[in-house]
Amino acid sequence: MEDVTGGHRVESELRVEGFAPPSKEFRRAYRSLVRDVKLALLSEIGARSVMDHIARRAADEDLATVAREINEDGIILVERVQALIRSMGGKPRRTSFRRRALARVLVYGAPITGPRPPLRLIKHAEETVARWYAQYAVFLVRIGDHERAQAFEDLRVIKERHAQIIGAWVNNIGRGWGRSF
Repeated sequence: MEDVTGGHRVESELRVEGFAPPSKEFRRAYRSLVRDVKLALLSEIGARSVMDHIARRAADEDLATVAREINEDGIILVERVQALIRSMGGKPRRTSFRRRALARVLVYGAPITGPRPPLRLIKHAEETVARWYAQYAVFLVRIGDHERAQAFEDLRVIKERHAQIIGAWVNNIGRGWGRSF
């Protein structure tokens, strides 16, 4: 896997390409970014879990294929976000029991609710996380960390593409109760 952080590690002094933070306020803001990125990581884990369950349970082969592809992207996205967190001095989570359990409930509840609610939830999550990644990129550009900013911009593009793909399914999937995963 490629190094999404450009090979730069932030050590305890929070140095980026010779850039030393000027103040404690800057370091606090950077730690705050790491906390926010950890929330995005949880969302990535949850979205990946839902798509994994959909890929395995979808009766529609086209939907299963799309879910498999998004799940494979999700695995890579989780690894990239974990690498970014580590590069900023944080310790990323590897998984989330609650997110995986909720994914299972959403997908296994599809015979009752239909397939739209889990897909709609994932579409909304993809759009939200894409906005977060855009905000992280802007913050990092402002502090001069252009390589990580580009990594978050790349993640944003992927998340927006996922939202568009899932949105097409939400808009076009059968409305009948019999159409489920």
